[in-house]
Amino acid sequence: MNLYPNRKFLSFFTGLFLLQALLVAQEPVSVERTNNKVILEGTVYYIHVVKPGENLYAISRAYHISQKEIAIENPGVISGLQIGQSLKIPIEPKLQDEIDTSELPEPRETGKFHTVQSGETLYGIARIYDLREKNIEQSNRGVTAENLQPGQRLRIPDALPAEEEFAYNEEGLVYHTVKRRETLYSIAGYYSVTIEAIRAVNPELGWGGPKTGQMIRIPSPQVTDNQQTEADISVRDELSYSDEFGREDGYDYGAFDNRHENINRTYHVAFFIPFDFREMESLDSLIKDIESVTRRNRIIERYMMEQKKPQSVHFLEFFQGTLLAIDSMRQTGMKLDVRYFDTRRSVDRTLSILMDNGLEKFDLFLGPFYPYNLEIVSAFARQHRIPLVTPFHNDLDLVRNNPYLFQLSPSLESGYKEAAKLVASKHMYNIVYVRQEDSLDVEKHEYFKQLIFDGFDDYHPTDPVVFKEVIQKLDRTNEIIHSLSSDKKNLVVVPTADEALASSVVSSLYYQLNNYDIEVIGAPFWTEFSSIDFTYYHKLNLVFYSSFWVDYHDPGVEGFMTEFRNHYYNEPTITSRKGINYGILGHDMTLYFLNALRIYGPRFILSLDEYRPGLVQGAFTFDRLSRGGGYENAHISFYRFLPDMTIQRIEIPELPAKNYFFRPMEDRMRRRYLNKERRNN
Repeated sequence: MNLYPNRKFLSFFTGLFLLQALLVAQEPVSVERTNNKVILEGTVYYIHVVKPGENLYAISRAYHISQKEIAIENPGVISGLQIGQSLKIPIEPKLQDEIDTSELPEPRETGKFHTVQSGETLYGIARIYDLREKNIEQSNRGVTAENLQPGQRLRIPDALPAEEEFAYNEEGLVYHTVKRRETLYSIAGYYSVTIEAIRAVNPELGWGGPKTGQMIRIPSPQVTDNQQTEADISVRDELSYSDEFGREDGYDYGAFDNRHENINRTYHVAFFIPFDFREMESLDSLIKDIESVTRRNRIIERYMMEQKKPQSVHFLEFFQGTLLAIDSMRQTGMKLDVRYFDTRRSVDRTLSILMDNGLEKFDLFLGPFYPYNLEIVSAFARQHRIPLVTPFHNDLDLVRNNPYLFQLSPSLESGYKEAAKLVASKHMYNIVYVRQEDSLDVEKHEYFKQLIFDGFDDYHPTDPVVFKEVIQKLDRTNEIIHSLSSDKKNLVVVPTADEALASSVVSSLYYQLNNYDIEVIGAPFWTEFSSIDFTYYHKLNLVFYSSFWVDYHDPGVEGFMTEFRNHYYNEPTITSRKGINYGILGHDMTLYFLNALRIYGPRFILSLDEYRPGLVQGAFTFDRLSRGGGYENAHISFYRFLPDMTIQRIEIPELPAKNYFFRPMEDRMRRRYLNKERRNN
């Protein structure tokens, strides 16, 4: 009896046939078709939520699909539908088949060039030559409507054949299957949309870009201000610094003098600190119009925390640290004109400060702290070529576009890159990666894991690696224990800032130390968690990384604390979530850049590779992101909690030497090569 080797499939389709026969006989029910769509494993689905009275037959008719196809995607429907049940309904998206944007023909060169005049736009230039903006962008790599500058020389290509009209659906989307070697840049150029527009409708893309075979949504191009008349474009908002100051493709700091200026000159320095010293509004006035109980409780909680220790106290210790550094510089004979501006938390106040205080000729800006104020000050500093230092901002978007911006706090990407090297160097361990089921952080975890996998290839590409991923729930710890190995050392990686998750993992592992050999890698935030007994950290050999960790037993740190106490009769105790001490950072940041000005003058930016001043909490190592971008502090150190209750700095192991294997040359090729050598001799 070999006709039906798999009886399960026979029963499945038999049951499906009977169910279909019963449902066809029923009266059709009106089903409202949903517009909610998702992409799962490269397939586009409608997500239909079953409503009272709906059945499989009616749903299949509404979506013009067979009941069999719905049942294959949703096996549970065989036993009946449930009200509120979510069904995956496969659809045939409007795909642009066989499009490979990585191999699109380049526009043919004509030998023509166009020099951009003041007030001209890319749209206007394209119309002069009967082209599209995309044609000019493809012939001039890096040129966009946003970064077009007067004086730029543009290549003018031949007009390409008329392009096909894309079949956008009712939501203004078309679906594109990513081909090998395609990038967001090539895809965006083909569809005449921006990379940002594609990312906006594909939040699952994350940082790593699209993968081969992945299906992504492409939004229809929107009419923008770039397609207005040139006269309209030339009208600008006087307060819009981001537009007014423009951009540059690259900058080599040629505007600075080639030598140190007069050492007796006075350097002008401005601090932007949100002291916000104002009388707090009464609690009653804050909550009088709030109806939501949850929101009222949240406001009350924040109010009580602010009353206990106002946010301005944090910045007061930062301010005190800067004063100590300024005093040290003045003792060297350096002449300084230092001004402090209270930006509060106000964009309008920050704009007013920039416009009313003659800051265009200043030598150095330090601050501000909040992103919305930083964006304004960054644009001002870029226009007037003033070095700007931001202490806590760790997003690279602004740094990529401002060659004068210094970011002290390394980005999340930089931290992941270094941590991935450490994890990959332990490829011989049983590696357990723990995370929460949080869709908002999925792309970050995917990015981090990809860096780890790439690191495995670098450290030992031939060895098998045991890598397990556990999605941890706070009330369930069995999964992580079951993932441990008794045959080899276990490395548990928990890249989270969530204290509850960290506490759950650490507690579970601590009580398994008698059964397993365990080591844990955490995140920079872990040293600030108050609900975890640090004894657990020491017993688990916890490793964390930081750019600003302070060893309070270090003689240099003890000396700074003594000096701070002598001046202010207290010690700097306020720290950020990552353990950054406000007082120490204020001192180190100010000392680093003022001393650089003193030694090298305004051209200190070009001398950072040789500049190594003594700081309290380590070092700053600035890497420039690109020729048109600024600098990120890439200094990241790793520390281990030891069982003897001490903390030790550790180094990431060096990559092993690569072995290269050569295949012998074929006889015919070898003879040809030898004959050529004889002729040359």
